[in-house]
Amino acid sequence: MPVTLKSIAILLHDFNAGGTEATALRLAAEWLSQGHRVTIIAGAADGPMRDRVPVGADVHLLSPPVPRSALSRLGLGSAMVPVLQRVAPDIAYITGNFHFWLAPAIRRALPQLPIVAKISNPLLPDLPAPLRPLGRAALARLTDAIDLFVAMSPELAARDAAWLPARPIRVAPEPNLPRDHHPLPRAVAEPPHILAIGRLEPQKDMALALRTFAVLRAQRPARLTILGDGPDRARLEALSRRLGIAQDVAMPGFVGDVAQRLSHAACLLMTSRYEGFPAVPVEALAADVPVVATDCSPVLRGLIATPLHGEVVADRHPALLAAALGRAIALPPISDGVRPANATPYSSPTAARRYLDIFDEAITLHPLRCK
Repeated sequence: MPVTLKSIAILLHDFNAGGTEATALRLAAEWLSQGHRVTIIAGAADGPMRDRVPVGADVHLLSPPVPRSALSRLGLGSAMVPVLQRVAPDIAYITGNFHFWLAPAIRRALPQLPIVAKISNPLLPDLPAPLRPLGRAALARLTDAIDLFVAMSPELAARDAAWLPARPIRVAPEPNLPRDHHPLPRAVAEPPHILAIGRLEPQKDMALALRTFAVLRAQRPARLTILGDGPDRARLEALSRRLGIAQDVAMPGFVGDVAQRLSHAACLLMTSRYEGFPAVPVEALAADVPVVATDCSPVLRGLIATPLHGEVVADRHPALLAAALGRAIALPPISDGVRPANATPYSSPTAARRYLDIFDEAITLHPLRCK
């Protein structure tokens, strides 16, 4: 069946070094390679992902820019409307929960434009039970303008359906691995080198990573590198000094050589409080690196399926995580394809094709929702 070419608008606040931005740009590259038109509309040019925009994408930066702030999302959708009117895309793609706020203003101005949104994180994490009816009502009002939601796995779709009853949720794999992904040969360093990757912000709880490493470091030589940047940097640096591990901890910030660093890592440590479908464990497993993670996402137990893959630790206690790290470090560095096999479904081409099917459905269904 011939592919119907589409004009796809990807809506971003900026080019922040986050998973939603990285995966959106990988999808953009795949759609462009198939002949679709991709327009990226961003509130500002800020962020290191600006250099990863694929060749061929049209980039529209708002003028005046709308830099990220506590309330910036409230007016961002309205500011994007004139660009969307000029571009006239077939579909608007909202890349994650952070951008849900764009949908109401876009729907009011462009009632015929189908809107698809990915659910990138738990919708209302840790909301106390007495507030859940109010939270569900507020979420329904915020997201009423969205035609189709995309969950990143069947487990996440089931979880999200509880917050969005009777709303259409489809499943698409995450494009965690680019088309040309080829893991580098393994050359595990000595002493063992542990990686933690993510923004330095409360959700990722890198303080727990430091405390876990301090327990491990008291038992044996090891090194920890935290890749990423964010508002918690100064606090984390101070904590590493107080724990007496600063000489064995590196925090180089946002880097472009993650694959090279994974090839020398003995283990990936993820200490997030909550996640949607975290990309980093997939990248680690594809590189044959075992993963030790907190129980922060329902997808992790499927990815980290056996002790050879690593461990999901239910209790957020540094000693228990450190014990799991010790076991992971002792695993053979080469798993004869067992660990990489769990990452295979999460390729960019597979994800891009599934998204195009979802866009087709949204375009077909959308006139039924227009008033």
